Amino acid sequence: MIAHSDLAILKQMRLFDQLTADELDQIVSGMQIKHFSKGDVLFCQGDEARHFYGVLSGWVQIYRDNASGERAVLNIFGRQETFAEAAMFVGGRYPANAEVIEPGRLCLFSRKAFGDSVKANPKLCMAMLGSVSRHLHNMVLQVEQLKTRNAEQRLAQFLLQLCSGRSGPCELTLPYDKALVAARLGMKPESLSRNLARLSSAGVRVNGHTVTISSIEELEDHCRITPFRRSSAPTG
Repeated sequence: MIAHSDLAILKQMRLFDQLTADELDQIVSGMQIKHFSKGDVLFCQGDEARHFYGVLSGWVQIYRDNASGERAVLNIFGRQETFAEAAMFVGGRYPANAEVIEPGRLCLFSRKAFGDSVKANPKLCMAMLGSVSRHLHNMVLQVEQLKTRNAEQRLAQFLLQLCSGRSGPCELTLPYDKALVAARLGMKPESLSRNLARLSSAGVRVNGHTVTISSIEELEDHCRITPFRRSSAPTG
């Protein structure tokens, strides 16, 4: 029996937020919930795609290693997000690796059980297409940022996405290790430190994992990031 708190998180996942209670119950009946520790590998590039995942808590990174052994972080997923949906239906193999970077609990949806649900429910099929489309859109935005913005601007954008408000001062906590923040933004850890120091001129102060922004508007203006370009979260 799934806990009410877990069911509430499932209902907030974009893949399931349009389903009725009965439709969601059908999905839950074919789902597993598992605990994972930091460093656990969920799948490797080329593995058969037997499941896709939903995050109840914790963080998961999707990455690929190049020929020289350097790691390229493609995405990081957190609470209320799903990932690896497309791999189950397109090609049937995972195109990258997935590793747990903060301990948490994940939902595992099997290809067979979920495939049967998709066939029986056109609404779920459309939700799946929408989810895959959002992942693609987020990847396009990441490529755009790498091509059109310097490291300082990318870091400012990341911090702004973490802000709970749209104006005034803000204090936030980095969601994961600074080395992973750097990898997510396409820079080295030492470059991240330098750019955090540069942002001090825009009212940004850092103490460990806590970041204080004196003025959201000032930070946007400093790096010429307009409010309408900000997305709702940095984890999708």
